[in-house]
Amino acid sequence: VRMPASRAVRSGHRRNRNLVQKLLLGWKFSAAVCGFLHFLICTVADAETTGSTSFGFDQIQFWTGSGTNHAAVVIQWNDGRTPSSLVWGYRWNNTATGFDMLRAITGCSAIHYPGSTTNHAVSLGADPRLMASWTQFDFGNALDSVVFQQGTDSRDQNDWKNGFWEYSLFGGQFSYDVLDENWDYVETATYNQAGSLFFSGVTWFTAPFGASDRILINGSWDAWSFAADFVSVPLATPESAPPLPPVAKSIRILPSSELEIVFQTTPSLAYQLESNTGLQTLGWIPCGEAFTAIGVETVLTVAIRPEDPKGFYRLHLLP
Repeated sequence: VRMPASRAVRSGHRRNRNLVQKLLLGWKFSAAVCGFLHFLICTVADAETTGSTSFGFDQIQFWTGSGTNHAAVVIQWNDGRTPSSLVWGYRWNNTATGFDMLRAITGCSAIHYPGSTTNHAVSLGADPRLMASWTQFDFGNALDSVVFQQGTDSRDQNDWKNGFWEYSLFGGQFSYDVLDENWDYVETATYNQAGSLFFSGVTWFTAPFGASDRILINGSWDAWSFAADFVSVPLATPESAPPLPPVAKSIRILPSSELEIVFQTTPSLAYQLESNTGLQTLGWIPCGEAFTAIGVETVLTVAIRPEDPKGFYRLHLLP
């Protein structure tokens, strides 16, 4: 048994060599086996989210990007539903903007010109449940819509006639113009604020520029909150966006008479393979030790033992 490995690291990650004892055994080697096996690999997610004043980076379950710097983005729909806001995490090195962060997270970001119904730029990010639409003006990109679709549940706020997405931030250093109530220039001020690992340490500042000009720092927070009727709403302590459930993406028989199973996983989250003699609700038992995913795909290589009875397995996302 060789597992788990990550497609993101081709040299392989081969810990927990006894993680899988059996998968599906007592069969004939045929092309039909691969198609049948897709119905015998289950996935399950039981992770819990936290929404308290002590909420911090350690409670964020959905991260994307890589690097030594960490930032978070909160999205608050203000639609009267709970949780009122969700948060995603972002890692990077060198320089990144608030636009880079949100675009890396949203599964689909579409950008179009004012008055155009055709997107002239589309980018794909880490979370396919989250979609954003932008309009590109001469002065930068304006956020039109943010949609979160999980199963049949959809959350969407999209309007520039009766509201807008207000952009707030915490952490960073920049200069900005102070204007009076008539939008006349008063003075130039400087914002200089270190980041925070905890939401309780955040004091929000309305961004004086767009997300493309927002330079992230380690420990910075961004927030998008829909202001219906152009009325701002205080940002609530967020809950973590739930990670994507592990999914069996492919399975094949290797020339070595082993099974190679590729699971979609979330880096840095812990998983446990469990087995059962059938697909009953109860009776699942751990197989070997839990492991932490190191890539967006985890490759499990399992020895085929025709003398064993059938076994059913599921990949369990640990809290």
